[in-house]
Amino acid sequence: MKNFIVLHKKPILIFTITLLVELLVIFILIRINGTEIFFRGDGQDYQNLANNLINHQMLAITPLPPYWPTSFRTPIYPFWLAFIYLIFRSYNAAIFIGAFVFALSAPLIYLIGREVFTEKVAVTAAFLSGLEPWALFQAGFIAAEQIFMPIFLLSAYFLCLYLKYSKTSHIYFSSFIMGIAVLTRPAALFFIAIFIFLALIFESKYSFWRSIKVSVLIFFIFIAVLAPWLVRNKVVLNSWQFSSASGIRSFADNVMLQEYLGKTKPGEAIDIYKQARQLVGAKSDYDLMTVENSQKISQIALKEIKTNFGAFLKMHFKDMSLFLFKNSYGNIFFDLGVPDSNVQSKISNYIQWSEIKYLDIINLIKNSSSGAKILLVLVFFWPAAAILAVMGIFTAFKQNRYNLLFWFLILWIIYFPFLVSWGDISRYRLSIHASLFLLTAAGFYRIKSSFLTLTVKND
Repeated sequence: MKNFIVLHKKPILIFTITLLVELLVIFILIRINGTEIFFRGDGQDYQNLANNLINHQMLAITPLPPYWPTSFRTPIYPFWLAFIYLIFRSYNAAIFIGAFVFALSAPLIYLIGREVFTEKVAVTAAFLSGLEPWALFQAGFIAAEQIFMPIFLLSAYFLCLYLKYSKTSHIYFSSFIMGIAVLTRPAALFFIAIFIFLALIFESKYSFWRSIKVSVLIFFIFIAVLAPWLVRNKVVLNSWQFSSASGIRSFADNVMLQEYLGKTKPGEAIDIYKQARQLVGAKSDYDLMTVENSQKISQIALKEIKTNFGAFLKMHFKDMSLFLFKNSYGNIFFDLGVPDSNVQSKISNYIQWSEIKYLDIINLIKNSSSGAKILLVLVFFWPAAAILAVMGIFTAFKQNRYNLLFWFLILWIIYFPFLVSWGDISRYRLSIHASLFLLTAAGFYRIKSSFLTLTVKND
């Protein structure tokens, strides 16, 4: 045990610091809002699923009868919650156990970074990710991210080992773990395409047929993990659909498109679930989660998107460009009870006016609370991280543009904004913390090195 701690003191230190700060944030939130805050949003759905697994041996999302099987949420996290409840007889335990597991993300980022960059880049990226405000805030929430992030990062780590050391068992293990990650959070469903693409290129240096063989095996291992869930959906729900959540997601895309086309009033609050219910005649949000209604609203939405496909692409790429610049820190400060937590929104509204009222903006900032001023400083965090990441990319390419590890980081960053740029930005951005912050740290140390070199020359 002592030898293990000595050999792994850096990842252990990173994990310990991250977990302690997470727990501090959790206790502050509990003191202000009670434990109920951690069960809002998706938390209620997952609690219903876990309850129905325990009481009715069924993956059903409704809190009351009738209990109908669903594919709206994938199975790993509901089973995880049910397991915790059966041991501790309380879902509150999942807040702290989930935070413990979530904290493993930071040392995993360190391990990934150590394979791609230098030690100091790996350490910096790990702390940036672990102590990023939204990561600290999200850690205790009853949501799939609690266990998805470390599972996903473990898969990415084994892919990095494969690309660095050419051991095919690493990529096979990586594919297996990615399947588990997808059964935890379906947003990573198509990420396996990146694995296959990189394996095709990587193995082609040996032979064409070897690259085909390895790529096919990657795919089949991945599918083998998903197969029980797909078969269950076909047998129980009479559908091969991976998740019935795809319907409401497609509908949300279409609602955003209508807003982009000017078919809704600017700034109008839109209840996506209410519109979808009216469209298919559903009585409740739970009715939208059935396979039948999911397919109906998906077909309607996709038909509209196809009709305005050019505009949809423009909207989508515009949202992608904003993915790395937006933040939802105002929501965090609101839950922490910080006065003037909506200061970012107010300034944004002032800026959007035809005549920008600079004096009003200055007075707003001047009269805002100290916490709100900190929030305004945080506005620059993500733009700065993105700019440094671009510097990191140039640095990496200057060293070796053919290094597939660097290309993996770039494809990783592109994947999630492309898939979910319209969605809950902060939660989905957790998935690119590792790749983005590794490049950010690399860019920072590149600038620091150049600055020091320039200073020495001037002396």
